[in-house]
Formats: sequence, structure tokens, C-alpha cells
Amino acid sequence: MAPSERFRLCGACAERQGKQARFDVVPGSGCFICRGLTSRFPEIGRMVVNRVQHYHFKTFSIGVIVPSGIQEREDQLRSGLKVRGEETIKSQLGRAISDAVRRGTRRRVDRQHPDVTVLVDLGRDAVTVTARSVFLYGRYTKPSGVPQKRELCDRCRGRGCEACQSGYKEGVSVEEVLEKRLGKILRSPRAKFTWLGSEDAESAVLAPGRPFVAEFKGPKRRKVPSRVAARTGKGGIAVSGLKLLRGKPISVPSFTFKTRAFIQPESQVRVLPAGLAKAMTGARIQFRNSKGKTVEKRVYSLKVKKKGAGLVVEIKLDGGLPVKRLICGGSVSVSLAELLKTPLSCQRFDILRVWESGSFKFGKI
Repeated sequence: MAPSERFRLCGACAERQGKQARFDVVPGSGCFICRGLTSRFPEIGRMVVNRVQHYHFKTFSIGVIVPSGIQEREDQLRSGLKVRGEETIKSQLGRAISDAVRRGTRRRVDRQHPDVTVLVDLGRDAVTVTARSVFLYGRYTKPSGVPQKRELCDRCRGRGCEACQSGYKEGVSVEEVLEKRLGKILRSPRAKFTWLGSEDAESAVLAPGRPFVAEFKGPKRRKVPSRVAARTGKGGIAVSGLKLLRGKPISVPSFTFKTRAFIQPESQVRVLPAGLAKAMTGARIQFRNSKGKTVEKRVYSLKVKKKGAGLVVEIKLDGGLPVKRLICGGSVSVSLAELLKTPLSCQRFDILRVWESGSFKFGKI
């Protein structure tokens, strides 16, 4: 008996071994290697196509987990017959499923940077689809009284507990509203935000808004409108200029911004000192940031006017320079309170405009 006659194979498994040896070709269930798995190629392909049709994508890749014993039996055959073979059953199955998805969806294979990655566990007939994150850029406006970020629960600090259920305190925020609103559009379960600066909850952010980048994970949709809006109990939150970024930014632009602050002096300021605006315009302010590092930022312009017993100040300054510390003092090299020679209380500041300096930088794909 020829050595190859000890192994009875289906047509697909016999073809995969190459032309060095001939085999007695049998129906799929009698195959020594796959035990009928290759005969299910059309059924498996349809199953995967049905799963991925719930997603929007242009590119995909396929991974395969073969049932226990199949790869070992193929290795046993090749070792016994001293044949190298054309490919493994795992690669043949992956190629067959990829061809079925390509024909069924008219999408292309991309093994390096696919929109969706499909893992097919053939031992359990399980299909897992993982969608690559979508990164969005936009600008938001908000009314006074709405914080930018959700506040962590005091009890569990974000882990989730019986008191909060979510890890966060109750109450509306820009982060919560955008995650729900955009997450519904993208059909994404969660998001992570990067903000170009921040402001107080009591600060209004006026048009065109503060820039942000959001990563939406596992999205089933990959398109967004250019604008969205949502109502809150304290007014509307609007997002404009929405667009998809080509990937995850490794750095975001620096920025400058203009703010209007409402100030209450401890003692009445009867006359504004001459040269006050000139003293602050162009000033380089040193202070310690939240990491304890001394940094330097610049003030570009300042206008002050009296309003009743208070002051209204408009300032253009570098992003990262704390507005209240610049006004009231507190570990800064020069402040408005220092120049006016009286303690100041910043009642509120609004964001009038934010300008980006430079562009996003992306890593290599």
C-alpha cells in the first residue's frame, strides 16, 4: 500500500497537500483531516457575511480558530508522507471566508489597518466582529451651568457602585451629552474625549466653540453629520465642524483663547490705573501647573471696563494659563489683582473664541 493511501481526504484537503502525493478522495465527513469542515465553506461564508452586514466598513480582515485536532492531523500526515504542502488548513479557511465576505459585501481585505476585524471560531460556530475606533474632531458650545466633564462618584471614584450605578454623579455634562448623542449616531458603546482646554461649569462657551477630539470605540457606523445639537435643562449644547480624523492623534495643536471675565473687587476701584492694559499686554506669565512644573504662557491683549461696582475684563491668552489665577493671583508672576493693588474675586468667565495653532500629528499606520 502506498503511504498516501493510508490517508483518505476530501478534495479541498487533498489539493492543499500539493501534487507530490495522491490520495483517495472521499466525501467531506470521511476526511482524515477536516472531518467535513471544508464542505461547510459556503455555509460559514454566509454566516460571516450576515454578521458583518450590521457594520459600515470599507476594509476588513479575517482571523480563524480551527477546531482542536485538525492542525495536528494535518501535521501528522505531512510528517508521515514527507510533504510540505501548499498551505495550512487555517490559511485555506481564512482565504475562503475572506473571498466570501469580499464577494458578499464588495469590500476589500486589509490586513494592516482594517475597519473591522472578524474572528471566526469554527469549533463553536462563533463570529466576533471588532470595529476599529473612529476619531472625531469638532467644536462644542454650551450654556452656563453645564460642566465639560462628568464628575466621578465620591463613593467609588468611577468604578461603579450601588449608589451611582455608573461611576459618575448624576447631572448633565458636555461629555455625557456628546457620548450619548454621537454614540447613538455611530452605534458606539463608549467614548473617550480629549479637550483643547477646559472651563468652569458656570462658564458659557460661545460660537464657534471649543475644539475636542473623541474616540468612539467599536462603532457600527463610520459617518457623522457636520452638526449635532442637544437640549438640556439648562440650555442647548451644539457641536459644529464634525469630521473624521484619519487616525488617533499622537499630539494635538496648541491654542490661544479669548475670555470675558466678570470680577468683583474687595475694595472699590474708583479709577483704573493708567497703563494697566499695556502692562499686561505681551506679558509672559510663569506659574506651576498641575504636575508641579513651572511653565510660561503669554497674555496677548487685555481690556478692562467698570460695570457698577465690578469690572468686566476681556483677555486673549495662551491655552493652559489659568484665567482665575491670572486675575486673582495665586502662584503667578503677575496678576490683575497685583496691578490693581486689591484682592479680586472672579465671579464667572465665558469663552468667547478659541484659536488653534498648528495641526494634529498622527503616528504611522
